[in-house]
Amino acid sequence: MLAIVGASGFIGSSVVEALSPQLREFLAIDLVKPKSKCNWLIADIGEAATIERIFFEYAVDTVVHLVGLPQIALCEKDPHFSYLLNIQSVHNTLEAMRKTNVKKIIFASSAAVYRTQDKAASEEDLPSPNTIYGYHKYVSEELIKAYSHSYGLDFLILRLFNVYGQDPQQGKDVVSIFLRQAKMGESLFVKGMNKYRDFVNIRDVVRVFIEASSTSASNRILNVGTGVKVTLGELVDLLKEVFPKIKVEHQATPDDGKGLVADIALCQKMFNFSPTSPYDGIRAYIKRYAK
Repeated sequence: MLAIVGASGFIGSSVVEALSPQLREFLAIDLVKPKSKCNWLIADIGEAATIERIFFEYAVDTVVHLVGLPQIALCEKDPHFSYLLNIQSVHNTLEAMRKTNVKKIIFASSAAVYRTQDKAASEEDLPSPNTIYGYHKYVSEELIKAYSHSYGLDFLILRLFNVYGQDPQQGKDVVSIFLRQAKMGESLFVKGMNKYRDFVNIRDVVRVFIEASSTSASNRILNVGTGVKVTLGELVDLLKEVFPKIKVEHQATPDDGKGLVADIALCQKMFNFSPTSPYDGIRAYIKRYAK
């Protein structure tokens, strides 16, 4: 059986929602139960013995790991909490898999393992994180590879770039933050109008996770993005199409004009991945939420 760990989160809830109509057998695990009708267990990933028991009792063979603390500023403020969610949760999952003979893990990593660079980030680039969040995600990647080497576990590591498109009240991404502020009539404070991001629609991300959970391919790292640069200034312009009266305060920063985009050639090859244009996707998302 497929197990979704972290099933009520920003991405996990969308994976569960997409899987439910497919009548595919899966198990959703988290501390909070959503409205979705599926096999659901309330459990704490911090309790290793509980996760081990669940994997054994439900004959889990594949795990999608979506537990984490993705907010970079919060990870910097509370690195121990970041450690618990971004590393310890992975270790507990791997140990439960080892003890119950679960074969495969699909792990939600992050573009934060890279640093800003002029060329598109490739999976072959040496990771060079510069935040607590990025370091913790990289440590978890290495843990997964170590368990694969020592115990034969299969894995797919998905390095997600800037995911948008879920409920903006829940999202910690810049699109959600700006959209909430625009809806409330608050000023947008932008540090570096020419900074750019690789914004990828959550529906595209979910499709990759579902493909990854059923493919026989393993022991690979994949970037999940669009390969398209969108500046924060362009994001503000998209918001102004729907909220023309929003006020914008901005300041130049030393890293203005820098950013990170994905080389997605490998994901395109493995899953025939064709991501939504970020300009079209963000525009539609803003309009949908405005209504």
